[in-house]
Amino acid sequence: MIAFDLNTNDAEALLRHCVQFIPQSDDAREDRRLENALLTLAEALRAHLESE
Repeated sequence: MIAFDLNTNDAEALLRHCVQFIPQSDDAREDRRLENALLTLAEALRAHLESE
């Protein structure tokens, strides 16, 4: 479980970065891991924003 202590503006800004970021390294496996981690973080941020 991820718990956030973020105000709405900060949470929304972080969510935008999670959704818009495109990994561009030379390692496809690492890019996929980062993409999956950012998707998980985005889901947690959405849940946080809905609970406010």
